Amino acid sequence: MFLNTKAIKRFFRRGRPGPFTHGAKDSFILHTGNAILGGAEQFDYATTRGKIVFSVFAAALAIFVQEAFFNDLRIFGTKPNILLALLVLISMSSDGTFSMFLGLFSGLAVDISLGRYIGFYGLIYMYFCIITAAVVRPAFKGKMVFYISSGPVFITLYTLVEGFGARFLSLYASRAPVLYEDFFGHLLYRTLPSSLYTYVVYLALLVPVTYALGKLGRGRRKAIDFRG
Repeated sequence: MFLNTKAIKRFFRRGRPGPFTHGAKDSFILHTGNAILGGAEQFDYATTRGKIVFSVFAAALAIFVQEAFFNDLRIFGTKPNILLALLVLISMSSDGTFSMFLGLFSGLAVDISLGRYIGFYGLIYMYFCIITAAVVRPAFKGKMVFYISSGPVFITLYTLVEGFGARFLSLYASRAPVLYEDFFGHLLYRTLPSSLYTYVVYLALLVPVTYALGKLGRGRRKAIDFRG
């Protein structure tokens, strides 16, 4: 073996500076190594002002990029959901209350931009973010291996629920004769490709978003307690 994996693990777990970290203990490279290898440093998921500003800006940017570019950038007729990929990462790295408010207001922004079924995406994103934050226990927050393995589950479940809810509303509004003409065909050719495309975006956002959330939640600013 040319790589001493035990030495690499000890390096990341002890947080020693190396030639690529320039002595910065919480550098981008060190964060990635700790997240993958399970370093001793615990991920701080506390809600801070910096995390709120970053999350709101990132959600607004995701909605803008989705509407401006990715709605037309389709592969095999499917498009990714950038906001979903971002909200999964933030909810997995935050507490339930903050995730709830972020999901609610992000979903309402989507409702306004689409101009139909006002409140649908606000509710579905709100409950989805609450459940995601509640399922991910504190010990798993910030762990990249867990994020990579569980991301497809959250994304696919949301895509299924969203598709069912939108079709149910269309059926209720008499815009569709039946709920599903071919459920398995819809699952195979619409739901799964869309989930896969969104997961690719999720992987692209994984390291930078968790790195930013970890730094902003690390006691650099006064934490905000929503419980009063």
